[in-house]
Amino acid sequence: MAKKRIHIISAVNAANVSKSGTTYTIRDVCGAVDDIVMNRRLYPADQLAAGVKSLNGKPAPAGHPKNSKGQHISAANGEALATAWIGAYCTNARHEGGRTLTDIVVNGDMAQATEQGKKLVVRLDAAIAGTNADPIHVSTGLNLIEVVANGESHGKKYSSIATNLHYDHLAILLDEPGAGTPEEGVGMFLNSEGGEDEIETIKVNQDPEDRRYEGAIGWLRSFFTNKDISFDQIYDGLRVGLPQNSWIREVFASYAVWSDEAGKLWRQDYHVAESGSVAWVGQPVEVVRQVSYEPITNHQEVDIVKEQIIAALNAAGIKTEGLNDTQVLAAYNSLVNKPLEEKLTAANSRIADLETAQAAVVNAERDALATELAVNSSLTVDDFKLMPLERLKELKAKAAPVSVGNKQTQTQPGDEFKGYSINSLIEEGAK
Repeated sequence: MAKKRIHIISAVNAANVSKSGTTYTIRDVCGAVDDIVMNRRLYPADQLAAGVKSLNGKPAPAGHPKNSKGQHISAANGEALATAWIGAYCTNARHEGGRTLTDIVVNGDMAQATEQGKKLVVRLDAAIAGTNADPIHVSTGLNLIEVVANGESHGKKYSSIATNLHYDHLAILLDEPGAGTPEEGVGMFLNSEGGEDEIETIKVNQDPEDRRYEGAIGWLRSFFTNKDISFDQIYDGLRVGLPQNSWIREVFASYAVWSDEAGKLWRQDYHVAESGSVAWVGQPVEVVRQVSYEPITNHQEVDIVKEQIIAALNAAGIKTEGLNDTQVLAAYNSLVNKPLEEKLTAANSRIADLETAQAAVVNAERDALATELAVNSSLTVDDFKLMPLERLKELKAKAAPVSVGNKQTQTQPGDEFKGYSINSLIEEGAK
């Protein structure tokens, strides 16, 4: 099978740049991720692991080397060394944590001898000083043999598999855009036999996948999620709590999947506070990724749930024609909550009736006592009505009893209260 020439563009965090004397080191440059699909081609983990050793000691030129005719050439070609060499090379190439990684060492003295090298030194110094935190784009140049095969990985379909990977160089992109796409990244490469091979440029994406709103549940959750909290905020918050050399693979609505240094996958719940802070919850559980094919897609699942909601609204006599998803969900929530609101209203009405009835009993008893006590007092009925019922009961209990006897011993009206002042009782109770 014929070899195919590939340029894979990636980016390295500017914070990974360090300096010792005049030697710079760019750490953890990621060339590819296990089982990634780029331009419908699968890059299996075992093939990436097998090919990574060929990256050790390879040049890291300023851009992909070209000859005088503008054709891409191997970085080991004499013309490439004369025009693109800036004293940089790959070292510590390894495959760990599900990624192909390498470090780039830059000899600052050699770099200063060329115009492109000077640009690189300025860029690296700015990264170390923190005056330019933009990612540094790089692109690995490699050969591979492509095997036709159909399948799916990480939710992306592929039509071929990359095998027998062999790296030629890792270019540092100073004057080229780092966001190359398969559509705009095709060129010609002059091979060792003097013929031309097509070059395909693709971009590796090692960012975590945002899968928070997938499926029917995700669709529903999208209406209640705090949209002020971005995916980047969630990712940054989760990344802080990861073990060293681990990285996040996929983020779902309530949990995320991350890979450790040994390449194992772990699932762990997380919580997003209203303030925007993000934290892991509970302990991680080791998982294995499986791909399955279901007859109903996520979009169809959402449609089914939406149809059921609309059917419920129509059955209740609520028109949904012309309503968007947000309005449909709001109408449904109102319908669901309506029975609860009716029960609450009925309960409040019942409580009000009971309170009214109780107040009527109290008022009747108070009026009766006020009328009775006012008979032998200088206070009026209205004066007594202003007193609490319990106070009126106390006054009645302290009043002298009325004696009923024969004509000789029968007292005249008012005699039973002779020498007794109800006002004094009132004053006594007020002390």
